[in-house]
Amino acid sequence: MAKVKIFKKDGSPTPYFWSDKSEEERSGVTVYKRTTDGVKRMRGVRFNTITNRMRKD
Repeated sequence: MAKVKIFKKDGSPTPYFWSDKSEEERSGVTVYKRTTDGVKRMRGVRFNTITNRMRKD
């Protein structure tokens, strides 16, 4: 299981990442956010690894 960082279009890093533990669905993976309190799972948003964009559910 690897944590894959999500970058902006200009190449700057964001506090968001996704995990590649599940390979069956690459068009909508769960997004996580690293905060000062720890790692939080983002609800209501998915990341499309094919188009490299976040989308609301």
